[in-house]
Amino acid sequence: MARLGIKQVNHREAVARLRARPGEWLPVGEYRSQSSAKVAVKAIHTGQWPDGNPSAYTPGQYATRIEMTELGHRVLARYIGHLNTRLETA
Repeated sequence: MARLGIKQVNHREAVARLRARPGEWLPVGEYRSQSSAKVAVKAIHTGQWPDGNPSAYTPGQYATRIEMTELGHRVLARYIGHLNTRLETA
């Protein structure tokens, strides 16, 4: 359900987009508050939501940042798992 023009984030789709374009900063979703955006960022980094359910993200595979928008706060991420794999095999 969209509120204030912000639609619900589909994290499985975000993971697919990020993995298809490694190293590139892409929007994950937009959140009404900075605290909500920070919850999403933590789920991206840890692979787990605050309620203990797993997120769609593999821990340690993504870099994130938050930027302000007219409607709230946008979470951007980039898939860096390919970099970690190269370092481990070097």
